Amino acid sequence: MLIMGLGYTMDMWNRTAPVLSESYRTIIFDNRGVGRSDVPPGPYPIPTMAADAAAVMDASGVARAHVFGISMGGMIAQEFALRYPERTRSLILGCTSHGGPESVLADAEVVTTLMARGTMSVEDGVRAMIPFIYDPSTPRERIEEDLEIRRRTFPTAAGYFAQVQGIFAYESLSRL
Repeated sequence: MLIMGLGYTMDMWNRTAPVLSESYRTIIFDNRGVGRSDVPPGPYPIPTMAADAAAVMDASGVARAHVFGISMGGMIAQEFALRYPERTRSLILGCTSHGGPESVLADAEVVTTLMARGTMSVEDGVRAMIPFIYDPSTPRERIEEDLEIRRRTFPTAAGYFAQVQGIFAYESLSRL
C-alpha cells in the first residue's frame, strides 16, 4: 500500500507503482482532501487518515500489507503501523517525520513555500516545490511530466490546509 504526501494524489506514484506491481499487489489511493477523495471539512488528523487507509485495505480485501509512505504519507504510514500492527507486513518511510516538538523541522524557506502553496495559482503552486523536490541533475522532461500530473490534480485550498493541520498536530515519537 502506497500512501502519498501533502497535497498530492495517487497519480504521483506513476513511476513507482508499475514497478512494484510486477512483484506485488499494489494499492494506491487518494488521501482525503485531494484527487478523487472527498474534501470534507477539516482538519484531517493523521489518525483519521490512517483509518482511511485501513478502510481502503478492507474495501480491497487485503488483510496485511507492506506499507510505504512518503512525507505526510509517511506520518500516515507510521500511524497505520502503530494502530494496526497485525495488518502491517513491513513499514517503509521516505522523507517524513515523527512530528511533535522533537522533530527536525524543514528549512524556513520550505515551510513558507508549503504554507503559501495552498493559496497559489495552479501554475505557481505546481512549480513552487521544484527546488526542494528535484536534484539539479533531474532531466527537465521528467520534471515537466510530474508538473503536468500536478496541474491536473492540484488540490483545493480547503483540502490542502486540512491536511496541513493534521501534519502540525501529529506526534508519534512517544509511541515508537
